[in-house]
Amino acid sequence: MSWAQVERFEMKIRLTNGKAAAPGDIAALQRRIGTSLPSDYLEFIAVNDGARAQSNSFKVGLKNGSDVTGFIQVKEIIKAMSIIEDLPPKAFPITRDSCGNYVYIDQGKNGAVFFWDHEVPESTRIADRFSSFLEMIEPFDVASVKLKPGQVKSVWIDPEFLKKIREQEK
Repeated sequence: MSWAQVERFEMKIRLTNGKAAAPGDIAALQRRIGTSLPSDYLEFIAVNDGARAQSNSFKVGLKNGSDVTGFIQVKEIIKAMSIIEDLPPKAFPITRDSCGNYVYIDQGKNGAVFFWDHEVPESTRIADRFSSFLEMIEPFDVASVKLKPGQVKSVWIDPEFLKKIREQEK
């Protein structure tokens, strides 16, 4: 995928491993949600279906944030829909973050984009449309993380993640 294809969506991050979504998978998703997919999302998945994202972040409300690990392949969306509790009938997930949360588009709300946090009872509206969500995603800046001495008491590291880090160090 070329950088020009990403710029069309005014993204500030690079995507890799994207491809064109299969027309049959798009049709199956549209049948499942009972309506067509947003045009900006269709344009995106024409070249970026299943794309992985460079390290990034985006705001969720005034005090929280999240990230996009990658975009869910259209053929996997129907399966992912079963994970999200109380997902509206015309909604479908498009990304997941590194903590097991999802971003979804709700066609029942004119294509608005929401953040679903598995630890919070209600989803948070984060954008009016898919292309606006893409514009929100910023490259992650480690300097933006400010911790006070003693603020972190303990951490848990995913064993698989730790294994990957150790392999990279070799």
